[in-house]
Amino acid sequence: MPASYVNVSPAWSADSVRLIATPSELAKSAFYFVQEVGHFYANASYFTEREGIDSYLIVYTVSGSGRLAYRNQSYALTSGQAFFIDCMDYQHYSTIGDGTWELLWIHLNGSQTRRYYEAFSGYASAPVITAGSDSIIPGRIRELIDLHRFHFAHTELLSARLLTDVLTELVVLASGSGQSPRDVPAYVRQTVQAIDSRYRERLTLETLANERSVSKFNLSRAFKRYIGLGPIEYLIQVRMNHAKEYLKYADVPVGEIAERVGIDNASHFINLFKERTGLTPLAYRKQWKSRR
Repeated sequence: MPASYVNVSPAWSADSVRLIATPSELAKSAFYFVQEVGHFYANASYFTEREGIDSYLIVYTVSGSGRLAYRNQSYALTSGQAFFIDCMDYQHYSTIGDGTWELLWIHLNGSQTRRYYEAFSGYASAPVITAGSDSIIPGRIRELIDLHRFHFAHTELLSARLLTDVLTELVVLASGSGQSPRDVPAYVRQTVQAIDSRYRERLTLETLANERSVSKFNLSRAFKRYIGLGPIEYLIQVRMNHAKEYLKYADVPVGEIAERVGIDNASHFINLFKERTGLTPLAYRKQWKSRR
C-alpha cells in the first residue's frame, strides 16, 4: 500500500464550493457515502496531486479544460467528460491553458464502490469517458452539494441513492451498451428470445450464431456487451431460474427437473445449481418449503 501523499494548489475562485463529510458508522457499513463534494472554478495554476488515499474520485468537466495523469497515462479533459479513479493510485489533475476549468466532483466510498469501479474499468479502456451535457451526473452532484450544505436525518440515505445513480451511469456509459432494451441490436434480442423460449433444447453457441447469420465471436462479444453474460452462460441462468420455479412449486424429482430444463445429466445439473446458488437442489427446495 503506497504512503498517503497530497499536494494541492488551491487556485479556485471564492465562489467555489468544497464540503467535507464525516460518515456515520451505519453509512460506512451499509451505504455509499460522500467524503467530500464540490464545485470548483479552477484558475490556470490549479492542480491536485495525491496517492495512497482510501477514496474514489469522480470529476465532471462543466466547461474549460483540464488534464489528468493516472496510471502512467495522460488524458485531456473537456466539457461533458468525466473521470472515475481509485485514489490509492497516483493521480495529478490540473487546469490547462489560461482559462477557468469548471468541475463538479465527489470523493466517495462504501462497501461496494470497488465493485462499481472494477465494472467501470472492465468496460472502459481509459478512466475518462464522454458523458455529455444531458448526462444525469452533473445534476446528481449538484444535488449532493445541496444535501451536504445542511445535514439532516436522511442526508446519508438520500446521498447513497444519488451516488448509486452516478455510479450506475458511469458503468452504463462505459459499457457503450445503451440505456434501454431499445438500444440492443435486433440479432441479440432475437437470441435472447430464442434462449428464453427454447431453453429445453440442446442449444450451442454455433447453433445460435448460425440462426442469426453471425459469427460465434461476434455474437459472444455483442451478447456480453448488451446482456452482461455470454450466450451459454445466459442459457444456464435461464435454466436455473426455471429449475428454481420447479423446486419451489412442483413436487417432481430432481432428475425430472433437470430434464425439463434441458440438462440430460442429473449430476451435472446438481453441480451447476450448487455453483450458482450455493445450495443443492434438494437443500434449496427444503429452504423454500419451510418458508411457505
